[in-house]
Amino acid sequence: MSEQPKRVCLDPGHDAGNLANKSPDGTYYEHEFTLDLGKRLEQLLTARGVAVTMTRTNGAAVSLAKRCEIANSIPDLNLFVSLHSNAAGGDGWSSAKGWSVYLYGPGGDRERAAQDILAQVRAAGIAVRSTPIVYDPELYVLKHTKAPAVLLENGFHTNREEAALLGQPAYRQKLAEAEAKGILEYLGIPWTDDGEETDYEKEVRAAVAWLTENGIMRGNSQGDLMLDQPLTRRQFAVMEYRIAKLEGFV
Repeated sequence: MSEQPKRVCLDPGHDAGNLANKSPDGTYYEHEFTLDLGKRLEQLLTARGVAVTMTRTNGAAVSLAKRCEIANSIPDLNLFVSLHSNAAGGDGWSSAKGWSVYLYGPGGDRERAAQDILAQVRAAGIAVRSTPIVYDPELYVLKHTKAPAVLLENGFHTNREEAALLGQPAYRQKLAEAEAKGILEYLGIPWTDDGEETDYEKEVRAAVAWLTENGIMRGNSQGDLMLDQPLTRRQFAVMEYRIAKLEGFV
């Protein structure tokens, strides 16, 4: 029996209704950045065999309590990662800058995860704060999530230079790759470059080929197998029945 995949919950901070968390010139909104970064991380982690759950996949509002509820409902969740960008006080631009990670408190798996992610962020040449790990037991999602949890502040959108960087797709991808490498390090999963097929991906490809060749999984009328869509109990029953027929049990 194969080992179950590692599980990560990604939490893109805020939502499209939050228009306050933005750069002073209004060219950058935190809710848009965090969702884009979350989707980039999801792609990188999923491609390497991690089971990823997103607390939101669009601009709809999701309360802090609901975000924690989603995370706490995932069996054997290995890590909760909340995604944000930072802001300094005041209405204008600030000199404050740098990446940082917030934890409920020191020690344990959350500290190890933070250190692994921080190491990869530094290795990527991303500027970090002079005190990059901050302990704050009052942050809601850190306080109310059962699994090890980290909150990543990906630079300051109130810093003119960092706000410009945070708006660039290439920089977002740089952040996503560094953070994905750190998360994988924490999970004990080796990083593989794009184009290098992981053992999990090979297994998926072989499984799909067997299921389709034997008529067990047939897809929709257009031939789309819809591999990333949830499976209903009815669909599961039909697939099990086809397997039983193939094996001569019915």
